Amino acid sequence: MKAMLVSLIISTYNAPVALLRTLESVASQTEYPHEVIVADDGSAADTADVVRKFAESAPFTLRHVWHEDRGFRLGAIRNKAIAAAEGDYIVQIDGDILLHPRFVEDHRHYARKGAFACGSRVLLGERLTEEIFRDGIRGITPWTRDILNRKNALRSPMLAAAVGSIASGKLKYRGCNMAFWRDDLVAVNGYDENYSGWGCEDHDLVARLINNGVEFLPLRHVAVCYHMWHPSSKEAESFDRNNRLLAEIRSSGRTRCDNGLDNYLQPPLTVE
Repeated sequence: MKAMLVSLIISTYNAPVALLRTLESVASQTEYPHEVIVADDGSAADTADVVRKFAESAPFTLRHVWHEDRGFRLGAIRNKAIAAAEGDYIVQIDGDILLHPRFVEDHRHYARKGAFACGSRVLLGERLTEEIFRDGIRGITPWTRDILNRKNALRSPMLAAAVGSIASGKLKYRGCNMAFWRDDLVAVNGYDENYSGWGCEDHDLVARLINNGVEFLPLRHVAVCYHMWHPSSKEAESFDRNNRLLAEIRSSGRTRCDNGLDNYLQPPLTVE
């Protein structure tokens, strides 16, 4: 049987120090992904410098997908990275995320055909984040000070198995720690690029995947990541507009968007 190839996609925008810490956490994995793709939504040259320098000694293939800064276009840059990916299984995180050393191993282990997954997220406080920026990555446990939801910091496959049936009924998902089969993303045409500005593009993708019969698989206490603190980037105007688009998708039952991943696939997927 062909081995499953995992592509790790890291989205970023003008946060080179955070991205460096994220890449360092990828280099500390028990299992490396087939490749790492930095999906760059128009950052300045210092982000490209971080990627280029890190790639010189990285124990995995590291690629940089960039487009011009024309405002918040997270869906578009993720689509471009997905189109460029070689893996069968896409794990996506943000460029302000630190990974538990078994993060990739867990996502690979729990991957299941016909399902997309979301792992656990731990929120780090401002002081701890500043220390990590200054001094580098440190081991984080449920007892580390300045974490905001410490129960999520407990990685335990036994506990994950025990709470799995309970967690499955709670549809909580976050784009900073999700995983999909690439074929499932192609089938729904990836992210809808009609969403502009902050908010809802990941919820729209999830809604269309579910409409297409793909099951949601919550991973509690495994595939743990740590979200470094940053000021909120929520934009009320774009969020309200995007929320209206999301409501239409949820009520219509549609599975594919018109302006999505096939903008970058050669040849584009033909849907009969």
